[in-house]
Amino acid sequence: MDSSKDHSVRNLALLSLLVAAVVFLSFWSPNAERFSLPSQSLQRSSPSTEKATEREKDELETALEKASMENKTVIIAVVNKAYAAGEMPTMLDLFLESFWVGEGTRELVDHLLVVAVDQTAYDRCIFRGLHCYRLETEGVDFTREEIYVSEEFIKMMWRRTLFLLDVLRKGFSFIFTV
Repeated sequence: MDSSKDHSVRNLALLSLLVAAVVFLSFWSPNAERFSLPSQSLQRSSPSTEKATEREKDELETALEKASMENKTVIIAVVNKAYAAGEMPTMLDLFLESFWVGEGTRELVDHLLVVAVDQTAYDRCIFRGLHCYRLETEGVDFTREEIYVSEEFIKMMWRRTLFLLDVLRKGFSFIFTV
């Protein structure tokens, strides 16, 4: 491995540890009330939202069980319209192609759960015959590509992080890819 790849892997590992630490402190720290989500729209507040969340959790557990390996590990990719639609091949198509051209990776597609944050991405996932889950967030539109660190981008990242936390709470392990 050359030094630039080694440096990139090291940076990715450090970033992952930082994100894990923030999640840990946000949810398990005695002072967790200090931390808040960037938007009230991502928090559960109304009974109708709680019922929808319970239904989502049931659907999530079903999707995870279908996609998981025997040891309850699943590969998760979160996609939106920007990745799943448009000029062919799409980013989703290229991602799926990597499973076919990789050495010994074809069977891993059976353990891939594509998490679609909008209807277009979900429809494309279903069309491709994959394990799909529709992640809905009330009042937020995740259909387009967002500018890095914009308010909508931050909301998207928080929603994704909370989703991954739900996966862990359900007792599943995951390999996350973007």
